[in-house]
Amino acid sequence: MEFNATFLVSAISFLVFVFLMNKIFYAPLTNIINEREKLVDDTLNEAKNSKETALELLKNREEKLNKAHDDSKKIISQSVENANLKSKELTQKAKSDSVSEIARQKAVLQEQNNSIQLDSVINDLAQTISTKILG
Repeated sequence: MEFNATFLVSAISFLVFVFLMNKIFYAPLTNIINEREKLVDDTLNEAKNSKETALELLKNREEKLNKAHDDSKKIISQSVENANLKSKELTQKAKSDSVSEIARQKAVLQEQNNSIQLDSVINDLAQTISTKILG
C-alpha cells in the first residue's frame, strides 16, 4: 500500500468535510435538539406543577364542600329545633287559651242555667201564688 499525495489530500479534505459538517449541520442540529429537550422538560415541570396545584385546589374544594355540607346540616337541625320549640310554645298557648275560653263559657252557661232555674222557680211561685189567690 502506497501513501502518496492523493491520500494526504483525501485525508485533509475528509477532515475539512467533517469540521464543516460539524459546524454547519451537527452543531445547529444539536442546539435544536437541546432546545427541544429543554422545552419538553420545562413543559413537563410546568405540567407537574399544574397537576399539584390542581390537586391542592381539588382538595381545598372538597374540604370547603364538606364544611359547607356540615354547616348546612347544623343550620337545618337548628331550624328544625327552633320550629319544634315554636310549635310547642304555640300549642301550649293554644291549649291554655282554649282552657280559659272553656272555663269562661262554662261560667256563662252556669250563669244562664242559674238564670233559667230562677225563672222556673219564679214561674212556679207565681203559679202557686195565683192559684192561692184565685183559688
